[in-house]
Amino acid sequence: MKDVFRKTMMAGLGAITITKEKAEQLAEELVKKGELSKEEAAKVVSEVVEKGREQREAISDTIKTEFTRIRGDMGLITRQEYDDLVARIEVIEEKLGIVKEVEVIDQLIEEKQPEQTEPPKE
Repeated sequence: MKDVFRKTMMAGLGAITITKEKAEQLAEELVKKGELSKEEAAKVVSEVVEKGREQREAISDTIKTEFTRIRGDMGLITRQEYDDLVARIEVIEEKLGIVKEVEVIDQLIEEKQPEQTEPPKE
């Protein structure tokens, strides 16, 4: 009966979605019916919970792997790659020093230009 219980609990996505509390509840029912001893029930619950954790981790790893593959296929960069590029650009801008100077010069030119007025129409 222990194997039937274990197989039933792990069928399909059951091992992934079953909570420890639910597994304990089902095992307790089998103990009350005399189909499992308390020791067997505790062992089965522990095995089911561990198997569920392993399956969740495997699914999570598969999703991460597929997401990484798809991101690569689409030519997208990671947040870390983006941050690295921004940092490199900031270093280059600082070394060049002309970016800020050009911005200041453009601002001064705009401030000193007289307002254009249209000549009177005849």
